[in-house]
Amino acid sequence: MCSDDGLIVDCNPQATKLLGASVQALRGQALAGFVRQPAAAGASAVVGLGLCDGQARVRRGAVERAVDLHLHAVDAAEDRRWMLHLRNKRSQGQAEEKLSHLTNFDSLTGLPNRSLFRDRLGQAMARAERSGQPLALMIIDLDRFKLVNDSLGHEVGDSVLKHVSSTLTQCLRNVDSVVRLVDASPPVTLSHLGGDEFTVILEAIESAEDAALVARRILEGLLVPFRVGKEEIVVSGSIGISMYPTDEVDLDGLVRHAGLAMYRSKSLGRGTYSFFSDDLNAAVSARLRLEGGLRHAIERNEFQLYFQPKANLCTGEVTGVEALLRWDCPGEGVVPPDRFIGVLEDTGMILPVGAWVIRTACAQLGEWDRQGLPPLRMAVNLSARQFHHLHLASMIEDSLREHAIDAQRLEIELTESLLMEDNEATRNMLESFARMGLKVAIDDFGTGHSSLTYLKRFSIDTLKIDRSFVSSLPSDSEDVAITTAVIALGRSMQMKVVAEGVETQAQADLLRKLGCDEMQGYLLARPMPAADLAQWLVPHLRTQANRRRSYGRAGIERPMSLEKLPS
Repeated sequence: MCSDDGLIVDCNPQATKLLGASVQALRGQALAGFVRQPAAAGASAVVGLGLCDGQARVRRGAVERAVDLHLHAVDAAEDRRWMLHLRNKRSQGQAEEKLSHLTNFDSLTGLPNRSLFRDRLGQAMARAERSGQPLALMIIDLDRFKLVNDSLGHEVGDSVLKHVSSTLTQCLRNVDSVVRLVDASPPVTLSHLGGDEFTVILEAIESAEDAALVARRILEGLLVPFRVGKEEIVVSGSIGISMYPTDEVDLDGLVRHAGLAMYRSKSLGRGTYSFFSDDLNAAVSARLRLEGGLRHAIERNEFQLYFQPKANLCTGEVTGVEALLRWDCPGEGVVPPDRFIGVLEDTGMILPVGAWVIRTACAQLGEWDRQGLPPLRMAVNLSARQFHHLHLASMIEDSLREHAIDAQRLEIELTESLLMEDNEATRNMLESFARMGLKVAIDDFGTGHSSLTYLKRFSIDTLKIDRSFVSSLPSDSEDVAITTAVIALGRSMQMKVVAEGVETQAQADLLRKLGCDEMQGYLLARPMPAADLAQWLVPHLRTQANRRRSYGRAGIERPMSLEKLPS
């Protein structure tokens, strides 16, 4: 604030910083010693101050800086005062720079966002056309990142994204061996498009092999374990690559091609990279049609449950069945599970479909009970996404209650990799199963992680020997040794052991000799619809009853030849 004759009366802390002196030092000083406005002449200038609204220069020692000046009279009396508003143009520029940064860069990772990525990609494509040297566009999608967010929380998820950003930056820092720089600066642009999706623009390369080299470097870098709090996490990614101008498309087409290639990497088992091709385009189009059909399969009653029996290896008695999902797709017939289960997983449709499987399996047990069949056990497979669903336990409990099924007759089959996630959510769900009385089996045992500590931590009832170990019995000595060890492990921990994929009598005889409890496979029966299973089971029960009458009185336990079972 200044007097009418141009002396400083008072100022705020921001003004003291701008002028470089304290309030006490500034009071009574002539404003002209600090603020000048050479163009402030004529009627518009305030007499005494010699200033008017507009641009001015502020002197701080020997340094001058530009400011915006605005004058305002605050007192019309004889000792009139003037309020001067000085706005540092540098601060305005910093604000504009900050706004620009927020518009173009991701706030979490600090990397270019989708908007800036598209701008950089357009410039890179123009440079590739001028130089004649191709560029590669990579889309990197983290594998099962949603599971990290759902099980460990979004804060851990954000930490993972920051770690991935740093890892990718390190992997791409030294690319001199693969780029042939012409006028590309920089030759590599890493962006974060949001969620778990990153992109890399790799310019001035010579061939697709150069892009593959960088992709392998990225995949290896991602696999290095790191810690977030108490959790050790390993991240993998799926990479899709499109080339320009090899792929003769515009910017959106190039992005779409890379995305299609990325989905191909997912379908190949994740943790790999793929290039775009016409064949890939056709395959992805077929997948999209498959996905569209699956979205309506429940409401159109296209899903069916088939049931494969399990039998006691010593007595031949059928002890239970495993429920297996089948899809009768109009125009295609019965679609094999390996073609659509992965699609259900990737799209999240596994949740409603999985709930349908559990409810239908419980309803079928109730129907068989009403038909007078013996009380069979029903095994149902759960995926990782189903297992982590908050309402899974209550949904299972409701289904059992609705059809008056004892919980011990329902067996939940889980994978080893799922149980390796020893976190609170996993423990809570397994404790819920135990309280309800459900049985828990480990499916495809021996094909997953080598650590067996989860067998001690969790309450596991059954081990299922994977068919890959059973198929070469009894001729393959290594598979005999593995099968022997699994059976011994199960028996020592009071677990039931079931062999999958038993197809010959020789396999059944060896498994019985080794002490395996039950078998499942084509030797006993193929998977079949519910009505067929009931028809198959009746003569089997008759054979079983005759056998008990023949040998039961003598107290003889005679193994049954499974080749002679009804089929």
